Amino acid sequence: MFVFDIDGVMTDGKLIFDDNGVETKFFNTLDGMGVVMALKAGIKIAVITGSKASCVKKRFDKFRVHGFEDLIQGEEYKMPALLTLIEKYGLKNEEVAYMGDDVIDLAPSKYVGFSFAPKNAIKEVKKIANIVLDKEGGNGAVRAAIDMVLKARGDYEKILKEFYSF
Repeated sequence: MFVFDIDGVMTDGKLIFDDNGVETKFFNTLDGMGVVMALKAGIKIAVITGSKASCVKKRFDKFRVHGFEDLIQGEEYKMPALLTLIEKYGLKNEEVAYMGDDVIDLAPSKYVGFSFAPKNAIKEVKKIANIVLDKEGGNGAVRAAIDMVLKARGDYEKILKEFYSF
């Protein structure tokens, strides 16, 4: 299972509000395709975020057709949600990867078997991470991490072949 934060990981962390106070975020399409590729390879993808923005739910509803299930929003402390996911799927912590960027992500990053940090993460998260990516959140960090995992598992070329066929 690969668990992601939203703000600063799947987005650049900037928040935009319209005149009615509705929050908007920008998501990277390369990251989105990475999520699809991971799901096609049988990797469970989950999101735990402090954000309650409706645009996050709308973004991840698009992945449900590919098998995405677990979007957990409004979590100020992420460990209880992470532990619930681990129990739900009968996993061990070392079978879980995590990517976060801020203080809210310190405990999950330390607990899981393997953690990634985007280039823009705070130094404390980078210190814990197994890999600090050369991409920033919202600008390909998620895709870079997923590509690494797919290549390490030997799934990357198989997934690419699916996209070559017609």
